[in-house]
Amino acid sequence: MKVELAKALPFALFVVILPFPGTVGLRLLLLLLCFGTAVWQWWRIPSVRAAIPGMASIGVWVAVCAGSLFYSVDPAYSAGELKNELGYTMMALFAFYVVARDVALVVLVFRAAAIGLLFIGGWALLAWLHNGLFWDESGRYGGTGVFSTYLVTLVPMLTWMALADPRQRIRSIACGLVVFCLALALISLQRVVWPAFAVQGLILLFLLRDRLFPAIGNRRYWVAALLVVAIAAGALYGSQQLRFGGHSADAEHTTLSADVRFDFWPTVVAKVLEHPITGAGFGRQAMRKAYPEMVPENFTQLWHAHNTVLNYGLSAGLPGMAAILALFFGLGRVFWQRARENASLAAVTGLMLIAGVFVRNQFNDFFVRDMSLMFWAYVGIFIRLATHEPDQGGG
Repeated sequence: MKVELAKALPFALFVVILPFPGTVGLRLLLLLLCFGTAVWQWWRIPSVRAAIPGMASIGVWVAVCAGSLFYSVDPAYSAGELKNELGYTMMALFAFYVVARDVALVVLVFRAAAIGLLFIGGWALLAWLHNGLFWDESGRYGGTGVFSTYLVTLVPMLTWMALADPRQRIRSIACGLVVFCLALALISLQRVVWPAFAVQGLILLFLLRDRLFPAIGNRRYWVAALLVVAIAAGALYGSQQLRFGGHSADAEHTTLSADVRFDFWPTVVAKVLEHPITGAGFGRQAMRKAYPEMVPENFTQLWHAHNTVLNYGLSAGLPGMAAILALFFGLGRVFWQRARENASLAAVTGLMLIAGVFVRNQFNDFFVRDMSLMFWAYVGIFIRLATHEPDQGGG
């Protein structure tokens, strides 16, 4: 057990500190330790050397992003972003893919992530109560946008724990933590997190319906699916009312139908079509660097497209948009095929991760930095469990 703990320690600490702002140096140090450990295992243990499924779509994405360096309006900036968003994330994918050969280590890493959720989530909740039911965006637990994305990324992992662990106590704790995530999402008042949760819930119900509702038929499945949609819709509406106040003078301008992004996106699309093949170079700040006139003076938060796919269009043109869509589709296809073949729990939760993160980032772009690192770490784990190792919870 001590040996397993030593092996898992850098991986466990890495997933714990990722959501905390101001930990860049420590997270990079831990990432290097994780990567070094994985390279050593890859070299010394022949059974580890298995190709990572989905590399074709990953390769296309990497090639298109790297190619944008040749036409970037700020090559130095784009080079730095390529290092952060491709270099470091691929290190995380490889490291966690390798460590997932040992399911016992995966369990330790997931438990560490759960403990991290209790710590940062408890901190955020207490601060919210102390601040008079107000979320301090400058708090050390992070802003609501990043924090809600963190929750969407964690729910599939907690779902795996709730269904894979043979011990009732652990399953109950994991289910409780899922509820804790939903509560934290509600107080964050981030509206788009709820469609992401709904999609994750529907994927789980659909792909594991025979396991979750045995010998009952489709009736209870459809009731559960409608309940998931109803809860998500109610939470979204509640977040809308709490955030803007349904009776306020500005409320009519802050509903989803009147969201300023819907008016802004046609302008972004038009700009992408002006340079359909190239773009401004890789990086989320491509729009602000290449087209500063697009940033509204009365709404400076729109310094990027607030949509991951459109941001890739600004960065790398239509090839960039195609590449990011191909990336999510390719990864999702890997998990979908495995889930349909044998109802692999790791494949189902992996697909929940892909779909949830994709939906979440259609109204913002948090597919960067710490959230991107966490995404790729969990993708590495779930791909390995789903395609190369016996799935502890799939049968």
